[in-house]
Amino acid sequence: MISAPSSSISTTHKRARATSYTPPTLPKIKSELILTVYTHKSLRRASSPAEYDDNERLAELGKQVLRVVVTNILFSVKPMLSEVAIRKRREELLCGANFQSWVKAYGLQSKLRCDPSLQGSMNTPEEAGTLFCAYAGGLYAESGMEPIQDWLTALLQDDMISIEAIQLTVPQAAETPPLKRIKSEEVSPRPPSPIFFGSQPPPSPIRHPPPHVPMPNPPPNPLSPAQPNLPFLPLFNQTASQRRVTVEYPATFSGPSHACRWTVQCVVNGILKGVGHGSSKQIAKEEAARQAFYAMGWS
Repeated sequence: MISAPSSSISTTHKRARATSYTPPTLPKIKSELILTVYTHKSLRRASSPAEYDDNERLAELGKQVLRVVVTNILFSVKPMLSEVAIRKRREELLCGANFQSWVKAYGLQSKLRCDPSLQGSMNTPEEAGTLFCAYAGGLYAESGMEPIQDWLTALLQDDMISIEAIQLTVPQAAETPPLKRIKSEEVSPRPPSPIFFGSQPPPSPIRHPPPHVPMPNPPPNPLSPAQPNLPFLPLFNQTASQRRVTVEYPATFSGPSHACRWTVQCVVNGILKGVGHGSSKQIAKEEAARQAFYAMGWS
């Protein structure tokens, strides 16, 4: 379904993932859609081919949802990625090798129902991509975008850390504004110098440079002290899970759809610990988690 391009990111993480990788908890699909997720197209009834009761339609839905979610995650990377870099990183993350790794880690392949004659040919990147996307499509059809956003953020945590590290090691070239060609008629004539008789011209006033005010440093990120801009949300959720506390992120938005403003709260065990604002829900959620992390004294 999705080709497996050569990936240049997180080689160490992918090698580790193949041996001792423990993925985040798989969100549950509680409706009858789960039966469709695990039904291969090889079981489509020949007597009623118009009744698409296999997982291909869900896989197409899930493929598009995953592209949107991963694009949104990459859009929030700091320093910012270019449009070309976002497309490249998205294809590297949503590749056949990753789909195979995730399907194996969650044990999805063992639940797939297919024609018995095809059992030996199901372990391919294409079939893994179809199955994983079908699960994402079923989850979206049942519960909407938010659980997929949280799930993918945790699932791609190691890869996003690698991308952030690569971004921070690449020097950002400053753009030099183009020189403006000045026409001769735009140049104002220089006024003649004044002539003083019997006295010296008054001295020019001494101009002192403004005092230098150092910019405050952002609070360090415990995830990597040398990289303060790495995301806090995965770290906060992981720490909250380890400490067995309940975390909720109630969210609201205001304004027109093309320029809405999100407000997300971070509520820990029923107590408000952080509030974030941003042009997207993910940005606001990240800021709320950052505030809550320090409010909980986990630094």
